[in-house]
Order: sequence, then C-alpha cells, then structure tokens
Amino acid sequence: MTEELMLSSSIQAAAIVRRWLRRVPRPSPAAALIPSAAPLPAAAEDRYRSLAWVIHEQRLAALLLAALVAACGMVWLAAIPLAHKPAVVVRSGPSLKEAAAAFYRIPELSYDQLAFFLHGCVPLLYASQAGQSPLLPLAEGLATPEICREAERRLAAHSAAMAKQGMTQALTLTEIAGVVSDPAAGRAAADLTGYLTVTTRAGGARFFPWHGRAVVAANPGSRLDPYPFYLLTLEAQSSLP
Repeated sequence: MTEELMLSSSIQAAAIVRRWLRRVPRPSPAAALIPSAAPLPAAAEDRYRSLAWVIHEQRLAALLLAALVAACGMVWLAAIPLAHKPAVVVRSGPSLKEAAAAFYRIPELSYDQLAFFLHGCVPLLYASQAGQSPLLPLAEGLATPEICREAERRLAAHSAAMAKQGMTQALTLTEIAGVVSDPAAGRAAADLTGYLTVTTRAGGARFFPWHGRAVVAANPGSRLDPYPFYLLTLEAQSSLP
C-alpha cells in the first residue's frame, strides 16, 4: 500500500512539472503600455551624429577614394593619346669633360689676335745681328721644334759672313691676308707678305721682298702658355741671295 502511494505521488509530481513547463504566461496589463523601441528626440539624435567621429572618418575615406579614382582616370586619359605620339628625347646636361672642352674651345678665331701673334712670332725666326740670333730662343714655345731648328740652320749658314760685315737682318710683315679658319678644328691659315731688311756696318741697307704662308693652331691660354696660337707650319720665299 505504501509503494502504491509513493508511485501515485511521483506521477502527480511529474504531471505538475509538465504543466508548469508548458504554461503560457498571461499578458500583463502594464506590459502592453511599454513600447518595444523608443526613438531618440531629434535634437539628441543630431547632437549624437555631430559627435560621431565614425561618420567623419567615412566621409574622409570616401573623399580620398574619389580623389584617387579621379587621379587614376586622369593618368589613363593622358596615357592613351601619348601612346600614339613619338618619343621625346630629353638631353641631359654636359659632363665635366664636355663642359671643360666647351669652355676652352675657341668659338671663332679673331683676326686681330692672329695678326698680333704672327707679327710677334715670325720676325723672331729671321732676326740676326752680327751673325748671332739672340731673339730666336724667344720663338721656342710659339712654333714647332722643326720650325725653330730650320730657322737656326738658315741663320747659321751665313753667320760667319754676317759677323765679318757686321750685318743685321730683320723681317717686317706688311700684310696678312687670305685668312682661312676652321673653328671646329681650331686651325687657321694666312698668307704673309713683308720684306727683309739687311744692314751693314758701313750703314747701307737693302730690302728684299718676302712671302710666306703660315698655319697655326688655336691654343687655350694658361699661366704656362698665355699665347692664343701655336705656329704649326711656315712656308717662306724670299729674294735674299
């Protein structure tokens, strides 16, 4: 009898639990008055949006994206027509070697400088006094060694006779014409006209026509060699016996 009572009690307890779990809550009269969502006031919402940095970050990101897209579009628009244009060669500045060559290169050969050089150089090759040639060493550095040796040989050929007679010889240039210059190569040629003056101890003087053709090279002036030209060749003719 006791076991039957315990079983009946357990069955009733289980039924009560099931009804409790399956119960449906009754709606409360006050719950119907509580809204499911409460919107913010317009002033509060505007204030919140003005202080929300996320909105500003989104606007800045959109602005940067728009600028990037516009820049890419402009690059492509510029690249499309440039693809059909010929290439443009942009020359760089001169190197140190080219700048130095341009600085020392003579853009044009001056006739005045050429005439001054020839008047000062060529007469040194013919100056003689009593068989001596004291001015000939001054021509070294102005003319090639071959020209200086030829002038020394020519003056020494009659040095004994000139010393015996006390003769002097001097060349005077009267005209420099037919100048042909090549500024790119730094060369110039000219026809020379003048006369040789020969005097004796007795006081007499004789004059002999002289003609020649000289070729010079432009020389950049420096402290070691301040002369603007260098005598390369000299072809001369004279009626001097």
